Amino acid sequence: MRLRLRLLYVLLASFFRRHVRVVEESVLNLIVFPNDVDVSKMSADRYLALTDLGRVNIVARAGLLRQMLASRHLPVAHVATMRFRRPLRLFEKYRLRSRVIWWDEAWVWCEHHFERQGSTVAMAIVKVMLIGPGGRLPVSTWLLAAGESLAPPAPLPIVGELQLAEVRLREMQR
Repeated sequence: MRLRLRLLYVLLASFFRRHVRVVEESVLNLIVFPNDVDVSKMSADRYLALTDLGRVNIVARAGLLRQMLASRHLPVAHVATMRFRRPLRLFEKYRLRSRVIWWDEAWVWCEHHFERQGSTVAMAIVKVMLIGPGGRLPVSTWLLAAGESLAPPAPLPIVGELQLAEVRLREMQR
């Protein structure tokens, strides 16, 4: 993650913000800094890096960070899909809204909305797994620690789009 100062901010701020459930929305208010832009707008790769911050914010505020670090299991993004509507320009303020939309035994799907003045400028869906020294950790293990038992209903169009992206990635690797 190339956003070390922002990561430190998110982790420190999580101690002073209210506890959230894993399925609740997490909001970060951010600004486009000079190191975020290519020439005049935020670069596409920076959006995906910022989605990491949204997920870290959820994990920290749900009380899972200590458990994950103790067991040395960390979330790893497996597949991400992104849609852009409008660019974010230098020094613009924006809001990153992140939430877990669904999970099964192996994967967690997260949705991230980048908003400027109440309007969505970009959206990402990211499929995440937990990996550690012993391999992949079942999702139910750490979600039970957060007080979650049942997954919300699957948003089939979103999950289908991610599965299609995975098939395309496999085809490209051949």
